Amino acid sequence: VSIVSAEGGLREASCSKVCAGTTGRSSSAWLQYNAYMVYIYVDISACGFVATPTVTTALEESAVLSDTGSTVYSASTTSFYIILHKPSGVTTENAESWYLNIEWVAVGYTC
Repeated sequence: VSIVSAEGGLREASCSKVCAGTTGRSSSAWLQYNAYMVYIYVDISACGFVATPTVTTALEESAVLSDTGSTVYSASTTSFYIILHKPSGVTTENAESWYLNIEWVAVGYTC
């Protein structure tokens, strides 16, 4: 793994790590934020990062949700949140029936 830029500066290359996962198609624990948004907490503590990694996500779905947006919030060494916004409204029940889940990749340092 080669990290070419990082918040807080570059570190020893041998400390670089790529860690990836999914919240799961049938096991994502979406929570209601408001009538137009749901969110999910993603635990990345098993990755062992010592500085906040760069997090890239993709929303996987079984429905066609062309008018949605999702954003990473509060990324840290151990977790991040995804908030999903749908202008016409979304509920946790929708999220479950649409099999919404987050595929994620985090790149950072472990020492």
